[in-house]
Amino acid sequence: MSLKYALLGLLSQNPQTGYEIYKTFKEKMVYFWSSTHSQIYTELNKMEKDELIESEYIYQEGSPNKKLYSITNHGKKMLVDWLVNEAHKPAKIKDEFLIKASAFHLLTKKEILTLLDSIISREKQVLDGTLAWQKEHLENSIGMIGDFATSEYGVMYAKMYIEWCEKVKDEVITRMKD
Repeated sequence: MSLKYALLGLLSQNPQTGYEIYKTFKEKMVYFWSSTHSQIYTELNKMEKDELIESEYIYQEGSPNKKLYSITNHGKKMLVDWLVNEAHKPAKIKDEFLIKASAFHLLTKKEILTLLDSIISREKQVLDGTLAWQKEHLENSIGMIGDFATSEYGVMYAKMYIEWCEKVKDEVITRMKD
């Protein structure tokens, strides 16, 4: 999947500014997609040239002006074609911490437990943020099914990661000497 389809999917829900899109990546899509500010804006510019999206400047007195992006009919058609016709590829996990875990044999028991505790802490923060996002965006409305599906994936992923860390901690405590 490319960033282009992630952006088309977001803009198919409603027009958004680049900042709103970036914020969505950080709050809602954190578990399955990441992009920097510059990657998002570079791709938005390409998509606008390809007429997949269009933009409108919103002038604001006393605040910075905004550029509001919206999907075009051509962009919707491309997104639907991709949704329906593109073969689904198996998910790939690219997690730097798993590479670190494969070299745990070089660390002390204390170092491993400290690393695992830091990951547990991080995942609890992300989980709390995702649950707060769900409460704010999904609790009092039907919301889009895609919003539920993707945020629920995030909730379940964080819980799994925490559970995995706890299991590894138990093994470290049982198997390793101080």
